[in-house]
Amino acid sequence: MTRACSGSALSRHRRMRVNQQGRIEIFHLIAFMSVFQGARIIAVKQLLFRLLLLWIFLITEAISHLALAADPHVQIISPKDGSRITHEQNLIFLSGRVAKDALRSANIDIFLVVDTSASTAHAAGIELDDPGAPQDSSIDFGASSPSTATGDPRDGEPLDRKIRNSILAAEVAAARRLLAQLNSESTRVGVLTFSRGAKLLQSLTSNVGRVLRVLDDILRTGPHGGTNMVEGIRLGTTELMGLGESERRRDSVKVQLLLTDGYPTLPIGRSREANPEDTNLAIDAARIAGKANIAIHVFTLGEEALSYPQAAIGIAKASGGTYTPVMRPADVLAVVEKISIVGVDYVQVINQTMKQNATQLRLAPDGYFSSAVPVVEGRNQIEVIARASDGSNGGDLVTVYYQPGIQKSLELEIFLEKERKLDLEIKRLGKSPAQIQREVELNRDKTREDSH
Repeated sequence: MTRACSGSALSRHRRMRVNQQGRIEIFHLIAFMSVFQGARIIAVKQLLFRLLLLWIFLITEAISHLALAADPHVQIISPKDGSRITHEQNLIFLSGRVAKDALRSANIDIFLVVDTSASTAHAAGIELDDPGAPQDSSIDFGASSPSTATGDPRDGEPLDRKIRNSILAAEVAAARRLLAQLNSESTRVGVLTFSRGAKLLQSLTSNVGRVLRVLDDILRTGPHGGTNMVEGIRLGTTELMGLGESERRRDSVKVQLLLTDGYPTLPIGRSREANPEDTNLAIDAARIAGKANIAIHVFTLGEEALSYPQAAIGIAKASGGTYTPVMRPADVLAVVEKISIVGVDYVQVINQTMKQNATQLRLAPDGYFSSAVPVVEGRNQIEVIARASDGSNGGDLVTVYYQPGIQKSLELEIFLEKERKLDLEIKRLGKSPAQIQREVELNRDKTREDSH
């Protein structure tokens, strides 16, 4: 490995430096590495990535906070303790935030890494009826008219598929569903796509409208090209570290959500089949992300992706993320929100005065929860209990005083309407969330066995 590295490449490493804030100037190194082509220089690439990994590891170790095991932190944001509430409904809206580590920042940065390769033109399994899709449902990818057929997607030409029923539409619908649940006051989202290469479409922003428009544009552009997964991961890491167009937040929790229907076929391979060298490059890139405290949560959609799970499993493991295999691509809508960015996967809200649970409750991946809680006239003591992935528990209490009134709570009505829409999306799948989750677990066990 060392012999394969030229003196010029080594000299570039010696010129790497740490600025006054302790940040490594790696952006130019990443750009430098991207110009390499062909299998003959794989050894050089791998050596460069390992050296870069070491640098990132040393810096992140130096600046990271020492964290001790702790119970989940629970904070009820609304209503405040002692609030007096008067409205028509016998429910109140209660919201808050949970996190595994009370000392950790509430800021979350998420990069959506979306596969737009030609094979994402294949069917998702059901008619999604995604409101983000163009209104003309006769539009077909890669076709000059609805009746025009195209070639094999692995040749870079998408198959003739209606946009509302494609894997790409499922990816976009899952992203939109996720956005509907996040707290834009503290959570930023960026978007990039990858096929032959990687393209930044939206730097990190708290402007949900911008992100939704970008997702619309992804559908209108449609699928094309191969699967250069490594470039997608590298670009996501670059942005989250503040070395690209996105503004860096030093204290934020940083993750990538990678949605794909395949496996790496570029840059070493020829975009037609899985390539072990491309797989290794993608896993190396994920390992670098992990050392920079960036977890990559991988969602693999469809039979092709599940037939060669080595890359997806390796990416998730190397970065400290999760691996979610979904056989029917449309079912990703039921599981995309199941990931926990903050390490808490269960919340219960109960009115201890009535001994009744919340009638509606949603815990978002960024740790914010919303609920509709039944109340009685007078004093109500409401408790929130959270359980972390390691089994530890935490909680918070609030006391409110309720008086029936003649006006409805607008905040509560907005929450209930949003819940109805989110539930309707899942009902259209024709399966219960529990059934889909069981299928995911079975797929996870099977693909992990097959990958050994």
